[in-house]
Order: sequence, then C-alpha cells, then structure tokens
Amino acid sequence: MKLNVDAHLWCLGTYAERYVPGGYYDEMSVDKQLEIMSKIEGLTGLFTFYPNAPLPSDPDKLVKKLSDYNLKVSNVAVEGWGDRKWKHGAYSTTEANIRKEAVKLFKEGIDFAKAAGADSVLLWPAHDGFDYPFQADYKDAWENLVESIREIGEYDPDVKIAVEYKSKDPRQKQYVSNVGKMMMLLNDVGLPNVGGVIDVGHAFMAQESIGESLVVIDSHKKLYEIHLNENYKDADPDMIFGTINFWEILEFFYYLNKTDFEGWSSIDIIVPRDDRAKSLALGVKVIWKYKELSDKLMGHEKEIDENLKGYHFADNMDLIVDILF
Repeated sequence: MKLNVDAHLWCLGTYAERYVPGGYYDEMSVDKQLEIMSKIEGLTGLFTFYPNAPLPSDPDKLVKKLSDYNLKVSNVAVEGWGDRKWKHGAYSTTEANIRKEAVKLFKEGIDFAKAAGADSVLLWPAHDGFDYPFQADYKDAWENLVESIREIGEYDPDVKIAVEYKSKDPRQKQYVSNVGKMMMLLNDVGLPNVGGVIDVGHAFMAQESIGESLVVIDSHKKLYEIHLNENYKDADPDMIFGTINFWEILEFFYYLNKTDFEGWSSIDIIVPRDDRAKSLALGVKVIWKYKELSDKLMGHEKEIDENLKGYHFADNMDLIVDILF
C-alpha cells in the first residue's frame, strides 16, 4: 500500500455541538486552517465537501488555492445530512422528490470532484435509517437506497463512489450499519465504480475487528477510502486515531500493508478541549508511526503468517513484542 494522509477543515473547526452550540473555539479563517495544514509533515491532501463553502466553488480556483499551500484535493463528500429536508433519509425515503433532489445534488458533486481531480466521492447515508419499531418499511427503504445509489454510480462510471457505513447517529439504527450490510448493498447495486469506506471509528462502534473488516472490503476490491479516528467502541466522538486501541490498530495496519490500496487515509477527528493545531499534527504523526511499526512487522511477515495459519497467538505476540519493544 501507499500511505497518503489527508484531513478536512473541520479538524480545525469550532466544534459546535448540542451542549455548546457556539463551539469550543473561535472560528479560524480558511487561509489560517490551510496554513496550519501546510506546515504539518506527512499531510498532503484536503478532504473537501460539496457544496463547497467556505472554499471556492469553482474547481479550478479550489485546486489553485490548495496548491498555494502544497495541498491537493483528495476526496469529496457530498453533504446530504445537514438540512432538515433529509430527516427521513436522502436516498431511502419514500418521498420521491427528496430522493430526486439528493441524487441531483450528488451528480453535481461528481462533476465537481472530477473537475478538481478528486480520487473518489463519499456517500454517507446519514439519515437513512429509523429510530422506532413500526416507523419504516424496510423493504421499500432498501430498494429505494439501492436504486438511488445505482443511479448515482451510473452517472459517470469513471468516478469512484465510496459508501460509508455506520451503526447509529444520527439515527438510532442505520440501514447501512456494518461492513456486512455495506457489502450487501454494494452487491445489490452491482456497479464496478461503487465501493466502500472503512471508518475505523465506525467499525469499532459496530464492535467489529477492524483488521477483518479491512480484509473483507479489500478482498472484493471495494476499498476506496479509509477514515481514521478512535473511540471506546460505544459511540463516535472522533477521537485522535491510534491513541486508545493499540493492538487492533497495529493489526489493521499490518493487513493494510498487504493491500494494493493507494487512496487516501483521512484524518477525521474532533478535539474540543485541546489545541486544535497540535492535535491535528499529533494525529498525522501517529498515523505515520503506525506505518513504521507495521513496516517492521512486514520484515517478519512469513513467520507471522505461519503463526496465524497455526493459530499460534502466544508465539506471534512474543515475536511482535520483541520486534517492537
């Protein structure tokens, strides 16, 4: 694999939330945010959103602005969750006019992403789910979801569409809630340019083994994006990646090193009670440190894999501890 690390502007945001609606910080200018990012070694891309405010809405102007800070457009996320009109779902809702509007917006996002040279376009079905029994028709919802995403994927076969799964939040139950249901969705959509995302925090929250989830997606050649953040496996606070679940993340990087993935690994963190710039720099540093550790393990790949084949956990951990410590 080739490690490319990017981040989005909200990593340096105000962190407004329901308990502190005004946010924990004053807002930074876009140029200040980009300046901070430009000085972080190992960070080379910006994950942008469509619509683009506060960044330039013209793709050529966006590319030029980022190049002034030695950054490039990595991926684009089509924002289909921040308006009340999406409350019953953007892609699965029974409201045909809402689905039509969501698909139209996404197609515009595809055009923008292609013009800006993005690697892929993120589709997060945030409100596509339910909260209560007897609230939704599951069959119709799934069929609408598949149909909407298929139409999006067929719009431009040259552009990769990356679907992101999450077990809950903002809905109590998401339709695309885990790696298995995401793979089912991709199979039902049936398009070569529609793939998936592994968001490490989402996988932890779904009680998944992140190494296994990575292998599942990659074995079907559907790994389009990686999002890096952390949690205690109970919620999705977007904590700094690599600071809590050491061994599982190390294993994740070991398997990642075995893939041909050359896309972007995106820092997706919120640090409301500490220095934003230092936290982002730490997040980048930790990612590259995990890559260094996994590279050391790859030097003993044959022995490690032989132990895996024989289920020799103690032998493997003894070997890995000696290698790393």
